[in-house]
Amino acid sequence: MSIKKTFFCLLAALLLALCTPGLLPAGMQSAVQDLENLIADDNRNQFRSHWLDLAGRFQQELDESQDGNDKARALYYLGRTYQELGKKSFLPSDFEKAEEFYTRAVREHPDTDFAGRSQYRKAEIHLNHHRDSAQAYLEYLRVVYNHSSSSKKDAAQEVLKELDRKNLEMINGKRASLDLEKVSEPQKSPQVSLEERPLADSRIEEEPGQEQSKTDSRTARLVDIRHWSSDEYTRIVLDLDSQVDYYHKLLKPDEELGTPHRLFIDLEKTRQAEEVTQEENVADGILSRIRSAQHTTDKSRVVLDIDELDDFRVFALENPFRIVVDVYSPDERQVLQTVEGEPDISLDPERAELSSGSLLEQLGLKVQTIMIDPGHGGKDPGAVVGNFKEKDIALRMSKVLGRKLEQEGFDVLYTRTEDVFVPLEERTAMANSKKADLFISVHANAHRNSNVRGFEVYYLNFAQDEDAKRVAARENAVSTQKISDLQYILTDLMLSSKISESRDLAKKVHEVTLDNTRGMFSDMDTNGVRQAPFYVLMGAQMPAILLEMGYMTNEKDMRLLQNDDFMQYMARGLTKGVTSYRDKIEQFARLD
Repeated sequence: MSIKKTFFCLLAALLLALCTPGLLPAGMQSAVQDLENLIADDNRNQFRSHWLDLAGRFQQELDESQDGNDKARALYYLGRTYQELGKKSFLPSDFEKAEEFYTRAVREHPDTDFAGRSQYRKAEIHLNHHRDSAQAYLEYLRVVYNHSSSSKKDAAQEVLKELDRKNLEMINGKRASLDLEKVSEPQKSPQVSLEERPLADSRIEEEPGQEQSKTDSRTARLVDIRHWSSDEYTRIVLDLDSQVDYYHKLLKPDEELGTPHRLFIDLEKTRQAEEVTQEENVADGILSRIRSAQHTTDKSRVVLDIDELDDFRVFALENPFRIVVDVYSPDERQVLQTVEGEPDISLDPERAELSSGSLLEQLGLKVQTIMIDPGHGGKDPGAVVGNFKEKDIALRMSKVLGRKLEQEGFDVLYTRTEDVFVPLEERTAMANSKKADLFISVHANAHRNSNVRGFEVYYLNFAQDEDAKRVAARENAVSTQKISDLQYILTDLMLSSKISESRDLAKKVHEVTLDNTRGMFSDMDTNGVRQAPFYVLMGAQMPAILLEMGYMTNEKDMRLLQNDDFMQYMARGLTKGVTSYRDKIEQFARLD
């Protein structure tokens, strides 16, 4: 009887093994065990050849696998192998290889548990290797929302809670320091004068025995200075490789020294990269030159010499960290004013000021040139659903919209016309420097809940609900916690933008587009006009809106976004909305 029981037990075990999904094949099981052994063996894991041998075995399993789960498992363990190797080699290329395999597992086999585990490991690399907590936050969020059934969901939530706690501490610390700055100037040393210490000289006197190369490991680098110009506006961007504290101060012109306005920005715990130009003559009518140098051993300084200054704004953007400076010259539009401030408009029909076009230009209400901004591009795909990428949908719609606007007589410019990456701050700068009259950024949305759908039009302002924060966080490529921080820091910047004009444009475009498109596509849904702090709209000198055409994560919306007729009807509606907005504001200057 015992022999029979043993036989049936073995048979049952065999049948269970054959029927159990995801059971490791012999080759994979052996390789996984060898990986765990190698991780624990401090003598063998110092040799690169052992890691590469294991990678070869996992690659063979990947090549021979037919089942999606088996392929996802092989990709995951390939990523694990290179991630663990990177911890030993400290080579960026090893971590890049790991991310590549993890990304493939997530993209090619999203419904497997190994996709969630790969996403979790990818977040680990951003947090522990790249030291990029903002991007890591986003990667962990993807575990929770995109892979909610993953075995790593709970672990990801715990990390997110810890990052939230640290973010809150940092925000409270920033607020405390901002409050302190309001009542105290930074301490000045005798040698900080820009005239006494030539900025272009980057040589630093080191203390005896101190080597310049042995800086604090937390020291950031100023890696580039970029700028865009027009005769009324200049944007300067300081690119850094990590987040830094900074301080700026405006010095008034000095007649005795013959110096113009000088705006200096001090970057704490920062060193200047050798490739950064120390002095550049700009002479764009606003900015005469940009100077940069190593001010002290742990502080870089950038000075902007400004010939014509009406106002300026300084703010930071993240992921990657950069500091943006917008400089505005006095407004050159000659709006005729009396001493009391009333418009001095004669009724003489010979006066040129009576023409509608002239008044529109004087009052800054002209709508002729429109900058269309197809969202994302190049290395930034935006939302990805299956084989569809937001960047491609946005570019396709932008070109359709551009043609419709041109047919109505508008001049159309684009921030990109092909699949290239354009930084968010550069897009607004392009619109400002080209003196566009309207700025329209085109996007498609995504949500963890596939039932959420609808057309939305945004303008720049404080986010009033969590969904608006979420959309802004996704388009800005930051966490929702960062959006809350952003709203606190950039209050002045947003309130100085053309919010009321942008709100009017958003309402008109939304209303007319919906009426036009629903006539043919009755199942089109909408979430209305909303507001949120989008990087791409910040600093725009013209009415600016951001379109979310629909949710790629919703089956009905996705069908519409793939429909060429829908694109044509929506573009026609958007064009009618822009035309209606133009006609409305022209009424203010038209004399019948």
